[in-house]
Amino acid sequence: MRKPLLLVVPFLLVALGCGPSKPEAAKPKINISITDFEARAGVQTAEAQSVGDALASLLTSSARFNVIDRKQIQAVLQEQGFQAAQNPNAGLSQAAGILSVRKFVTGSLGKLGDNFIFSVKITDVETSGIDLSISRTYDDDLEDIMDDFLPDIVAEILASVDGVKKK
Repeated sequence: MRKPLLLVVPFLLVALGCGPSKPEAAKPKINISITDFEARAGVQTAEAQSVGDALASLLTSSARFNVIDRKQIQAVLQEQGFQAAQNPNAGLSQAAGILSVRKFVTGSLGKLGDNFIFSVKITDVETSGIDLSISRTYDDDLEDIMDDFLPDIVAEILASVDGVKKK
């Protein structure tokens, strides 16, 4: 008598909606491109680019973004005949369209006194509107920025992309 009851109970639980829930459908990845971060006062170009690379790495590992390498965009621009020397932004939207890039991430890193000033903007390729603009100061060593600071920035970017309002 116990065996049939053991088979019926799980069936009833699933039939009544008490069984394991279906996993939420994965949200589609968004194609983004991150430009080289601009070095501002007190910061070396290599340092700003390293911070931009670290941000790209964290965004890639978030599983919400396909980060399109900026070299691919440059290759498309050259292939389409745009001369970056004459106008660095010429054809950027067309190249982004060819690569299905939906968002551009631009940023800068500077220093004011003992604090680093980190700024990042996310621009929608189609509308050219700025979806998100973040500026933060960072008062620790630049070497620690990836562990201490950038994960919070990525969380804010993800919340913005997923439509979650900040409390």
